[in-house]
Amino acid sequence: MSQRIPDRVDPWRLAEQGETLSGSLPLASMPRLAALLQDTDHDVAFTLRFGRDRDRRSTVKLDVQASLVLECQRCLDSMTLEVDAETPMALVNGPVEAEQLPGELDPLMLAPEAYLDIAELIEDELLLAIPASPRHAHDDCIHPREQGAAEPAGNEQENPFAILAQLKEGGNHN
Repeated sequence: MSQRIPDRVDPWRLAEQGETLSGSLPLASMPRLAALLQDTDHDVAFTLRFGRDRDRRSTVKLDVQASLVLECQRCLDSMTLEVDAETPMALVNGPVEAEQLPGELDPLMLAPEAYLDIAELIEDELLLAIPASPRHAHDDCIHPREQGAAEPAGNEQENPFAILAQLKEGGNHN
């Protein structure tokens, strides 16, 4: 049975009640992420577990699973990045409270009356999962030269410093 997930929720209330929300969202509905993808026909599955930790902090644990089709920055071919991330967060009111969190909790800064946009939170998590320069594993990457890139005739590459060597040889008459 599918549960209707609201676009925005009150995370403070859900944490107090210990609620869990699960569902999926189309990647195409996330404009910042979609701009980086070569294929947006997939969905991202997510689970949000709201609660309180042993220090009575309001917490959110976000689990996301998605297959992101990106452009390999080495060979410019499509590659799939499998994302399976779990992020524990604590709801905080400001930077001072965020600095006091233990290292295992990421701060999720919201005013006490603010609502949480679920799609935006999930999109942020997926954006953070993408490396600065996505690339296939070295052995899986199809290098341009292996794709039949044009090579100089006779398979000999011209040395770009050959002219300097000639000038050096010609000008060495001490």
